[in-house]
Order: sequence, then structure tokens, then C-alpha cells
Amino acid sequence: MRIQALTTQMAIRALLSSFRFQVAAAFLGLTLMLAAAGLSVVGAFQRQLAYDAMVDRAARLELTAEQLHVQAMNYKQNAPRDYATYYRDVRLYYQDLMAQVATFDAVVDAFMTSEMAMASPGGGGAVHDAIRALEGVWSGYRRGLFDKIGEDPAEPRLEWAAEFAIAEHAGLAEATGALASTLRDWAAGEHRRLTRGAVLVALIALVVAVGLLAVLERKVLAPLGRTMAGFQRVAAGDFKHRLGVAGTSEIRDLTTRFNQLTIRLDLLHEMIARLQRGKDLDELIGFLADDFRGLLGFDWIGVVLIDSIGSVARLETCRLDGRPGLEGRRLFRLRGTLLEAALAGEGPRHVADMERQARDNPPYELLRHLVAQGMRDAIFLPLTPQSQAPTPAVVVLAARDPQRFDAPQRRFLGNIAQLLTHSFGRTARLAEQGRLAAIGEFASGIAHELRTPLTTVSLALEYLAEHPPDARAKRRADLGLQEANRMRRLLEDMLLYAKPLRLALAATDLAAALGDQVAAYREAHPDARVRLTTDLAGAEILADADRLQQVFLNLTDNACEAAPAGSEVVWTLSASPDGDRVLTSLHNQGEPIPPELLGRITEPFVSTKSGGAGLGLAIVRRLVEQQGGAIAIASSRAEGTRVTLSFPGLAPTLSDEADAAGT
Repeated sequence: MRIQALTTQMAIRALLSSFRFQVAAAFLGLTLMLAAAGLSVVGAFQRQLAYDAMVDRAARLELTAEQLHVQAMNYKQNAPRDYATYYRDVRLYYQDLMAQVATFDAVVDAFMTSEMAMASPGGGGAVHDAIRALEGVWSGYRRGLFDKIGEDPAEPRLEWAAEFAIAEHAGLAEATGALASTLRDWAAGEHRRLTRGAVLVALIALVVAVGLLAVLERKVLAPLGRTMAGFQRVAAGDFKHRLGVAGTSEIRDLTTRFNQLTIRLDLLHEMIARLQRGKDLDELIGFLADDFRGLLGFDWIGVVLIDSIGSVARLETCRLDGRPGLEGRRLFRLRGTLLEAALAGEGPRHVADMERQARDNPPYELLRHLVAQGMRDAIFLPLTPQSQAPTPAVVVLAARDPQRFDAPQRRFLGNIAQLLTHSFGRTARLAEQGRLAAIGEFASGIAHELRTPLTTVSLALEYLAEHPPDARAKRRADLGLQEANRMRRLLEDMLLYAKPLRLALAATDLAAALGDQVAAYREAHPDARVRLTTDLAGAEILADADRLQQVFLNLTDNACEAAPAGSEVVWTLSASPDGDRVLTSLHNQGEPIPPELLGRITEPFVSTKSGGAGLGLAIVRRLVEQQGGAIAIASSRAEGTRVTLSFPGLAPTLSDEADAAGT
């Protein structure tokens, strides 16, 4: 109940702070005020008309009183001398006299009726007194007049009536004049009050309208003006400009959204600049994870590269919660997976309901790995042909929230997808150009390495052509053959390093593979002291078993050649502290690698052997990295030399994870 009450209070506050509500309430109040004022003015005008009618009636009474007096004076001055004249006056004077009496009766009765009493100011005051006084004077005047006329309407006493009218005229005229004067004064006062009221209503309406305009200016027009100025500044390139949040709720929402827009524009501007400066994919992923994770909405980001025959996907680099992921260079299946479908599309692909879709994909697939990392929503951004990426690739954004990539966020990512894919493609091209530069250097080294053996072979062949075979000639021929064989091996190594690899990946028991390699090496080299120590059984990785054996053989040969006579070369197999990777290390006690070469020892044509080509460890590194692993070399006089290979262990299937969780 308390939460509901708080929710209701918040809704009421939001409604009261709403500009729409405030303007509607102001205009409604103004309308009601004007309507009330209009009705009041209409009522006042109607009363004024009634008052004017009363003044007109009072004027009629004054006129009628004067007519009574004038006719009485005329009759008195021209009294009839015979019956014929008398009966003529009965028809004329008497009828006029009765008509004037009827007029007086009607007007006085009208003044005394309830309608007129209601029209008068409260039924009291000066007007009320004047009406009462006139009614009293008229009642006495009328009785006295009819007393003088007599009861016989056929032969009224007109002379007596005229004498009475003349005698009582002053009192009647005074009463009617007083009433008329009082009504005129009162009507004039009412008119002045009506005028003042109308002016006051107009002033109040004007003040309210001006106040409403002031509120509109302060809460709407001024913030809108600042917003327009802000848009102009942003249009001029000032993406860091922010507006103060003020005004009604709608204006606050507008300025808040404007600030959100400028923040995004600023971040996008910075992101474009940073994307243009990216030199490799790991750096690109790193700064996106550090500075733009909130803008792009991901918890996990990674770049997946596809091999040349489109069968294997390699997670080149990734970040989880801004930190480098330990699963970098892990290999995944491609064919028949959602990742392959995303590559076939042209735009971003949204992967909702990841757990269900992961179950529909085969094992060792990227989607299952993301679900195992706790991700529930993802966007796949394939590097389009327009991005000119040297190899097919997909940028993957994933989040733990199942609804993180909602419709607005998907529209936003769709709008900037071309920017992202173009930048990733550009960075991949830079990396490819670096690789091509290395190949150029590699070719230069090839020419240098081939020049000497070819010269030796040429000299040996020239000597054999000029001299008969003898012991010396045989030695030269043997030397030429050795150099030719060395050249052949060098060419094979170069081809192995340079040509695209075709890996037949499968779940491989690393302990069994390494054990077989150690046993085979002992059998082929009885004098070599090679030993394997491990307490890790059944550690599987996704690898090409033949290529893996080639790595082990190459490293074992190097270690045995560098080891002092009689010393052991020890292979060790273990798990990483977090249990996510399988570690294999090879240790010998030979001469340490010089510090100036240690950091470059896996580069082509870098070797510690006087006659070595410097391709063995470069090939090993390439084979290891192509299978999702990593190589690290440490060397010192006290500890000897240790080469450590790190491979990602196979991620458990979803059903295995469910069983483990149930256990």
C-alpha cells in the first residue's frame, strides 16, 4: 500500500509539473474567468435594461401627473355652460382622466410587483422609499379624485375633479419627480459600476494573459531557445555542449534527450578518431571495451576470424567486462552454425534467446561458449566486402541482460555498423600489410640464405666437370649434396611457414598425444633423455593431431640439441590455475638464449644456432596459434630454458553444464 501511495504521489507530481497540464489548467482558468465575467456583465446589462425601464416608467408618471394637472386647468378655464357641452366633456375629459388614472395605476402596480422589487436594489434603499412614498401619495390622490367624481359614471362631477387635481398636483408631482430623480441617480450609479466592473474584468484577463505568457516564456520559450542555440552549437561541431535541465517535465525531457544526443555524438566522434588510430585488432577491441562499453551496450566483445577454407573460426581477441578474456585464440566450428549464417548476411544479426539457439547448434560452437560465459543477448557484425577485410571475420557484441539489445539499441548499432566494420576491416588490412611486410623481409632472407648454398653447389659441380673423380672430388660432391639438402629443407620450412594451413580439427587428448610423441622420440633416439611428467589425464583440446605432433617433434629436437650431454629434457603437462587452459612446458638446462634475442626468437630467421635457418620456432608459433594456443619462452642461466604452450580446454557442452549444475 505504501509503495502504491508513493507511486500515486509521484504520478501526481509528474502530472502537476507537466507543461501540458499547466497550460491546460491556465487556459481553463482563464476561460472560466472570462465566462464568469461575461455572464456577470450580461446579467449586469440585463439589470441595467430593467433599471432603464423603471426610469422610463417614472418619466411616464411625471408626464402623466403633468397631463392630469394641465387637463384639469383647461377644464377649469373652459367649464361647460350647457348640457351639451357637459356631455361632450364627459366623453373627452372624463375618458382621458380615466386613461391617465389607469396609466398611473399600472405603473405604480408595476413598481410594487415582485418583479420590479427584485430588479430594485434589494427591495430597499432610496428607490424603495421613493416607490413607497409615491404609492402612498397616489393612493390618497386616487381616493380623493374618485370621491370628487362621484359614484355615477354617467354624470361625473368633472368640475370638482378638476379642482381636486389642481389642488393636489403639487404633492403628486413632487412624489413622481422624487421617484424619477432617485431612479435616474441610481441607474447612473449602476451604469458606472457596470463600466468599472467590465474594465476590471478586462484588466484581470489582461494580467492573467500576460502572466501566462510570462510563464510560457520562462518555462517553454526560453528553454526552447537555449535548446535551439545548443543544436546550432552541436551543428557547428561542439559535441561537448550540454544544456541545463530546467522547465516543465516535457522541456526537461527534451533537454535530457538533447544531452543524451550530444553525449552520444561526442562519444561517436571520439570513437571515430580512436578507430582511425587503431593499429591492431587487440588494441581496437581494448579501447572499445574501456571507453565505449556503455555506449555500445556490451559486456563481452570479440573478433572472430575465419580460416581460408571456411571451416574453422578462431577467436582472435576478446574482452569481458573490459578485461582481456582468457579464451583468446580459441577455435570453434563454423559449418552449420549461427556464426556461418551471420557471415552469409549483409548486416547485423541479432541473436535473441541464446540458450535455446545454442542447443540447436553443434558442440564446440561460439554461441555455446558465449552462453557458458553467462551471455544471453548478442549482435553479430560481419565484416562486409565493403570493409575490404583481408579475411572473413565477425565482430561479436554480447550482454548478460536478455533484453539488452532492444529495438532502439539495435537501430543504433545498425546505423553505426558500417563504421565499425569499416574500421575493423581497416585495422585488419593494416595487420595484413604488416604480415606482408614480414613476408617481404622473409623473401629477402630467403634470397640471402639460398645464395651461399647455390654458390657452393655451383663450385662443386664446376670442379667435378674439370677434374676426374678422386677422394677430393668426392668430398666436394658430398659437400654440394649436403648444401642442396639444406636448401631443400629450408625451402620446405619456408613453404610450411608461408602457405595457408588446412587443419583437421578434432577433440584431442593432449596427454596421450604428448606421451606418444615422447615414446616415439625415445625409440628413434636411444641416447636422448626425454621424459614426460603429468598428473593431468583426459585433458582434451580442439586441435589437428598431426600438426600437434609436428610441434612436439620440433621443440623436442631443439631442446635435445641445446641440452648438455647427459642432461634430461622434461615435458610437463598441467592445468592453468583457473582450469580453463591446458599448459604443456618443455625444459632443458642448456645455454640460455641471449636476452637481445629472447623477445624475437619466434620470428623468422632469428636463431641461436650458427647454421640454423631460424624458421623452426616461427613455424611452431604459427602452428600453435592457428590451433588457438599461445607460446611463451623463458630462459636464464640459473633456470635453463622453458618453452610453455597454452591451449584452451574444450568448453563443456550445455548438457554437461546442466548436469554439473544439478550435481
